[in-house]
Amino acid sequence: MKTAAATLPPKPRSAGAQLIESWQWTASQIGKGLWLALNAPREISARPDHVPADRVVDFDFANMEGAETDVHAAWKRLHDGPSLFWTPRKGGHWVVTRAELIDMVLRDPETFSSTEVILPRGSKPLRLLPIEANPPDHQHYRALVMSWFTPKAVAAMKPGIQERTIEIIEAMLPNGRCEFVSEFAKRLPIAIFLQLVNLPMEDREKLLEWTETAVRSKNALHILSSFLKTNNYIEGWIRRRRAEPGNDLFSAIVNGRIQGRPLTHAEIQGMLTVILFGGLDTVAAMLAFMTKFLAENPGHRQQLIDRPELIPGAIDELMRRYGIVNLSRLVARDCVMDGVRLKKGDMIHIPNSLYGVDERRHVNPLDVDFTAPLKADRHASFGLGIHRCAGALLARMELAIFLEEWLKRIPDFSIAPGERARTATGQVNGVTYLPLVWKTARA
Repeated sequence: MKTAAATLPPKPRSAGAQLIESWQWTASQIGKGLWLALNAPREISARPDHVPADRVVDFDFANMEGAETDVHAAWKRLHDGPSLFWTPRKGGHWVVTRAELIDMVLRDPETFSSTEVILPRGSKPLRLLPIEANPPDHQHYRALVMSWFTPKAVAAMKPGIQERTIEIIEAMLPNGRCEFVSEFAKRLPIAIFLQLVNLPMEDREKLLEWTETAVRSKNALHILSSFLKTNNYIEGWIRRRRAEPGNDLFSAIVNGRIQGRPLTHAEIQGMLTVILFGGLDTVAAMLAFMTKFLAENPGHRQQLIDRPELIPGAIDELMRRYGIVNLSRLVARDCVMDGVRLKKGDMIHIPNSLYGVDERRHVNPLDVDFTAPLKADRHASFGLGIHRCAGALLARMELAIFLEEWLKRIPDFSIAPGERARTATGQVNGVTYLPLVWKTARA
């Protein structure tokens, strides 16, 4: 028979115990980092016996031909080959290219585990939560985050987001030009995010640098280094939030509980790392791809000016056409896919950006139609299945407010004459350079 004391929640760890735990965790990360650096995968891996020779394609998603000018066209070229292939790059892994298979992988966590989502396998020193958690643990980690992204919570942010958006646009408006990525895409969502987690705005540049390296670097050691720098930065804020909790998302995670117990130090670090990388990069990438499209397509731009009610659907359509995230899964049990045997322990890469441009799923997928009917499976930009992005509602709001306020003030803009946008691939597709021009009142 259980006693009453057995039902009481565990006592919180003392400040001294927490500090020792922090030191131990930091030392372990340094050790893991050294081990990973010494055991980085070979540039070219040998083909395993179960991989058919006709399914081998020498493909490196971090070094795709043409990705610097049109990353989505570079991805789309994979549709000229097999629906599923194996590449010797990044430690050796499978790649799915068709919407049907992407859907299958993302909706079957028992076969395709989320315990490893970054390539090459082992290129990071910690477990990323909740995106690397499988059921039933996943729902407990996710619940801790989702309370900050409910419709009510996101609605409360709208006035502040609108005010900040207008402020940035009107400051650049008289100039008649801007480099959109650095002057807007990496200012608005980052300002909103840093306020949500209550981190200092002056840390913006170094956080953006680490995030860029983590999601787009071509070098596994550079990716590892960015993770270690981020973890070291987060460590200081864990100590502060334990000593002085605030009303912010970082504090909620640092001092949070799942299933009645406090989070371990590793769980806190894993959750805060995901929050940091997700908040600093994905919305910025979406903003830049949408703006690039509108700068190059004045007819579509005018359509939104004339009919602003199309903006919500336009956001979904542009996310379909210009997908962002390219993560991976670990094959958890032997299975057959597309007539090929996959073995437990294999890695499989899932380019979500190919989901929305698959002609087997969408009619004329490269065309953009702001009046297309809304469908639940229109795109996979926020993920599919249990790992759908927790911040999707906030991202949609930021994108909608941007389009409304930008088009009111800068309805006619284009890429600067003689210039061209630059794009990049990686774990997250992005725009690295987008020079825009428009007429000013004094022009």
